[in-house]
Amino acid sequence: MNQKSVISVKARDTATIKLEKLIESGHYAPQSKLATERELAEQLQMSRSTIRAALATLEAQGKVWRHVGRGTFVGKRPPEREDTFPLPADMTNPSEVMEVRLIIEPQIADLAAHRATVADITFMKQCLEKGEAARDTSTYEMWDGALHRAIAEAAGNSLLLALFTAVNAIREHAVWGKLKEATLTDQRRTRYSIQHRNLVRAIEQRDAVDCKRLMREHLSAVRDDMLSRRA
Repeated sequence: MNQKSVISVKARDTATIKLEKLIESGHYAPQSKLATERELAEQLQMSRSTIRAALATLEAQGKVWRHVGRGTFVGKRPPEREDTFPLPADMTNPSEVMEVRLIIEPQIADLAAHRATVADITFMKQCLEKGEAARDTSTYEMWDGALHRAIAEAAGNSLLLALFTAVNAIREHAVWGKLKEATLTDQRRTRYSIQHRNLVRAIEQRDAVDCKRLMREHLSAVRDDMLSRRA
């Protein structure tokens, strides 16, 4: 990692700590809206890209959540309302979820290869490191989900991101967690980590064709492992 990247990571971590203190100070009530990225950048005297990366970290940790077009809010994401985006978690199953992911996420990766910023890629690398260091399935899943969301955000398409968010929310349901606990072996985690690293490298190299292929191969492997009767 070059010196510029190291400084960027340090700035992001500093911003994350400052934002945590701001949230925990009681200045913001649970589910209240945070100041805009621009206002937070001015308040903390940091760049907007650094603030954006810090907010992504806090979102991955469940301390804030973001709504496309509305802003960032304190606390965990509340259940989706029926009048905003249908979320038929009880009407679908993991097989259908993976089918939809295989349809939309390779295209998302393609767009991310064209549009990801340096800050986007830096955060993706953090997700990789945190996921690989995770000691339990729930922590690994948190950073795995954060990585895929980071790629979706980097794609720069608000409608695709809303669709991704609706599909991704189903992963928080109990049936999904039990399935991952039963099928996510150490060997599979290692394989997924390699696939993730190759994918992020392709995004950084702006290789859209390879991104699309790598995302499809990764999700196909996840689908086959999850839905196989062999744990």
